[in-house]
Amino acid sequence: MFNKYNISTKDLELVRRRDKRCVYCHKKMSQPNNSTWRGDWATIEHLNNLPPWDNANTVAICCGSCNSSRGAKKIAHWFKTRYCIDKNINEKTVAKPVQEYLRYVEGFIDEMSWRFAKTMPEIPHYYVVREELLKEKIIIFDEFDNYIKNKGYQESFYGQNYNYLDLGNYKYWIIDNILNRAKLSVNN
Repeated sequence: MFNKYNISTKDLELVRRRDKRCVYCHKKMSQPNNSTWRGDWATIEHLNNLPPWDNANTVAICCGSCNSSRGAKKIAHWFKTRYCIDKNINEKTVAKPVQEYLRYVEGFIDEMSWRFAKTMPEIPHYYVVREELLKEKIIIFDEFDNYIKNKGYQESFYGQNYNYLDLGNYKYWIIDNILNRAKLSVNN
């Protein structure tokens, strides 16, 4: 599979091992070649449709047909199209990486009211306080905390180690009861 998105070989290999079938319709895919139908080709799918394109946390492998049908639509909106309805593609039938993306990104992060941390203007970031959320969002907040710990990486900040996760254009981390996010630098 041609990798024009600069996804590291190691990360792309992990995604390929995980996604042996299309993450949406579950059909068996083939490597791009001249003897198979393009709709059956294994293609790189960017779940968030936003840069950076090399973020393994928002990459999956899907067939050319599903990739072409979805285009730039949000996944939840795409599920309402005739293509998905006819193929029974929805939040319950897609592969786990897509379900996690839907739950944490399209169903949680995108719905939050982010506040600018004005007490720390030298470290520009935004935050959400757990206790200010509705009960069902608190459950997802706690799940997202575990997701960051399991899928993210550790970095030191003022002598303390924190777990971080890069999704789309942002870096996310939780300190106690506060979910934080900051814009990723162009160099990441």
